[in-house]
Amino acid sequence: MDTGFLRVLFNPGRFFEARMQDEPSLKVPALIALVVGLIGAVSAALTANLIVGILPAEAQAFGVLMVGFSVVGGVIGGFLGWIVYGFVFYLVSMVFKGQGDLKRTLEFTGYGFLPQVFGGIIGAVLSYQLLSGLTIPTATAPEEIQAVTENLTSVLVTDPLAQVAGLVSTLFLIWSANIWIFGMKYARNLSTRDAALTVGIPVGLFILYTLITLAGWL
Repeated sequence: MDTGFLRVLFNPGRFFEARMQDEPSLKVPALIALVVGLIGAVSAALTANLIVGILPAEAQAFGVLMVGFSVVGGVIGGFLGWIVYGFVFYLVSMVFKGQGDLKRTLEFTGYGFLPQVFGGIIGAVLSYQLLSGLTIPTATAPEEIQAVTENLTSVLVTDPLAQVAGLVSTLFLIWSANIWIFGMKYARNLSTRDAALTVGIPVGLFILYTLITLAGWL
């Protein structure tokens, strides 16, 4: 792995301090977002393909479209997550009188998604192991499809492998948050405390929302 990427992961403060000497560039962050999106697309396709197995033969063509849309949605999701986090950090940092270019904020936010590549790979492997072990009955009537889908959703949330995947996702998000703190410190010229709040508030709310949603399925 490029030593620059290693520095992002393990010494983000020094990495971002050095990056401040150069003009902002979104090429590498966009590439990271693309990789994250592609990994997400694999997981989405696995889940969608399983759902397709529920459908009767005459609805399989629709199922293929579902898989296609899931893949496209996964790729778009990688870029959307990057942009949304970047804008949220930019807006929250305004409360702390942050100063700095939006492009620089998006650049550093993109670098912070690097741990999601590894987390996404682990999550995809766990998802494959979970989904490959499930047997899904074919349903014909709409109410049967709904019942099977609800049961499948419950299994995907409560299965131990799914819970491990959720824990892994949270841990890698916290790793990203640590990188983002240093990124916002330099991109928005914040103190470490204000940078931690800029990142910690939205990330903490997202984790809380995820936990509440998960609790609703248990």
